[in-house]
Amino acid sequence: MALFPGFFLLVGATAQAEDVWDEPIGWETSWTGESTVLIAPSEDESLLFRLNLGGEANHVLDSGLEIGAVAAFAVEQDHPQRAGFSGIVAAPLRPVIGVQGVFSGLGLSASSEDEGIRGSLETAYVYAQGGYGEIRIGRDAGIAKRFSEGAPSIFTTLSLGAPRLDPTGAAILRTDHDLTGPSAKISYATPRIVGLKAGLSFTPEANARGLDRDPARILPGMPAVSISNATEASVSFNHRFRSNGIRARAAAAWSRADVKAAPTAPSTYSDMTTWSAGGSLEWDGLVAGASWLQSDNGISGRPGDYSAWSAGLSKEALGLSWGLEYGEENDDAVGLDGESLQVGASKAFGESLAIGAGYRRNSLAPSRAGVAEKMLGSEGIVIEITLSR
Repeated sequence: MALFPGFFLLVGATAQAEDVWDEPIGWETSWTGESTVLIAPSEDESLLFRLNLGGEANHVLDSGLEIGAVAAFAVEQDHPQRAGFSGIVAAPLRPVIGVQGVFSGLGLSASSEDEGIRGSLETAYVYAQGGYGEIRIGRDAGIAKRFSEGAPSIFTTLSLGAPRLDPTGAAILRTDHDLTGPSAKISYATPRIVGLKAGLSFTPEANARGLDRDPARILPGMPAVSISNATEASVSFNHRFRSNGIRARAAAAWSRADVKAAPTAPSTYSDMTTWSAGGSLEWDGLVAGASWLQSDNGISGRPGDYSAWSAGLSKEALGLSWGLEYGEENDDAVGLDGESLQVGASKAFGESLAIGAGYRRNSLAPSRAGVAEKMLGSEGIVIEITLSR
């Protein structure tokens, strides 16, 4: 927090001018909770779960400036070889030092992992929001992740573009541009004007062990890599056209970061650049969307790019939400291509319970000689039960 003293001086000066602290405390508080159980009868990891608990406190000054604090903690059991999305998904056919894509977090190694239940402080930031926009300081997702748009999903934890849990261990697709996870950062977002909004984030060190993104993770058999001085910029559009009732959402983002690797790394690592774009259209109970991401993965001097795209639609009919998602991905660092498909339906029972079920398929295949995919990936039925408050 000491990295950004100007923010606190600004808030403190405003509060002193308004003499708020001499008034009775007028803070509003709220909390949220969500628990999800994922059942995949045909998988070795047939039962996964995630628990989220969060709270917020805010206060509006006489000037109209809103200040507050937000925190959230999560616990989950994910696939033991793919906790936090990253993990070893391919093995070399001859002994070599492992290599890891920095953005994707996917690794090529003869080693393997067996992670158990994990917990993480996913959010812990303070903010100030007014007519000139919002500033956040602390543990939070970067602006590229916060603004990301794409295909709809009827599932809470199984979205192809932004997966949280993975019963197959073969989900290597993500387009949500989560570069730094919940690492401490400073972010600024403008107000939304005529549907448009822009934002910036800066993360000094991407060292937080998040559940969905773990940039500090060192995979077994891999040289350590680190991300620092990460800058993200994004533009968002969200508008409902009154003439036809269509709501359009879209976002585009860019990020760059410094990458350092241990001297034993078999590849040359350099500055990392990532681009992404996505959007959706919603009308008459139908939502259709798509997203795309391209990253150089922080690797130079050899093939290492990561690319992914996904598309999908959902439709409200017969009292259910029906959904279809499809996507493809390629990681040159590990030499794998992936394909993902899921289709299903869900139903909300009031505001606290949602149940979804469907068919899901993840498949991996080597994209170059000398690589063998791990015994990951399959197809089968998935059932998701979510309780929320």
